[in-house]
Amino acid sequence: MKPFRLTLIAAVLILTAVVLVEFALSGPPEVPPQATPEVAAVTPPAPQASAPSRPQPKPAAPAQAAIPPLLASPETPSLPEDDGEHGEFTTSTDILKQRLFKREPKLAQFDYFREHVLLDSVSRESYRKLLLDKEMIAQTRDDLLHPKYTKDTTETNVQRLMQIDYLREGMAWKENPESDHLLAEVESIILEDSFTEGMAPGVKRSIAATKMELYELLSNRDPARALALVDKARGTRLEQMLQYFAEHNQRRLAKERELSLQAQTSTPKP
Repeated sequence: MKPFRLTLIAAVLILTAVVLVEFALSGPPEVPPQATPEVAAVTPPAPQASAPSRPQPKPAAPAQAAIPPLLASPETPSLPEDDGEHGEFTTSTDILKQRLFKREPKLAQFDYFREHVLLDSVSRESYRKLLLDKEMIAQTRDDLLHPKYTKDTTETNVQRLMQIDYLREGMAWKENPESDHLLAEVESIILEDSFTEGMAPGVKRSIAATKMELYELLSNRDPARALALVDKARGTRLEQMLQYFAEHNQRRLAKERELSLQAQTSTPKP
């Protein structure tokens, strides 16, 4: 009986081992699928119409610093004796000349001819007659020597410079038939002592400046005639003034010659 028991035990052990091997090779047993409960389909909500967009308010502009009153330009510029609207490029000098020309129509005529370089034959003849006008020359002489104003202003200087230009144009006209008369009038303006004790310093400076400018014009036209005025002024209150005019004029001419030579030497030759 013992051998049979041993054989039976061995058979049971072998059978158990075979079952274990098959189980290991076959993998885990399949699990039957479980029934999933039915879920009602959920319909997504319909998109709602968006409200019309409103324009976003613009950010407020930063506050600008107030312009100081002295720097703010007036809406309507105040011009002296403004007679109406003026052009964009109207200057204060133009306004002063308008005031001057109301009193001095011949100066207005002179300014017109001077501004128009290309004159026709009729206008050129009228311009020459104006330069020969002895009445205007005499008035110019009197205004420059005996100013009617008591204070030197921009307006008086504009008039003075225009009157000097009037004499300048007459002296520059080489064919001027009245050149001797004109040069004599210019000499008298330079030599006459019209300074008075009660005269304002600004008016005195204007007269002295006029004499100096006319001396230079006379020297450009006739150097010997200008130098002769220094001798004519000896022993008068104007002696030192005329001496200064002559010395200053000599320095001016020397400087002009020096600059002319420098320009000639610095210009490359072709």
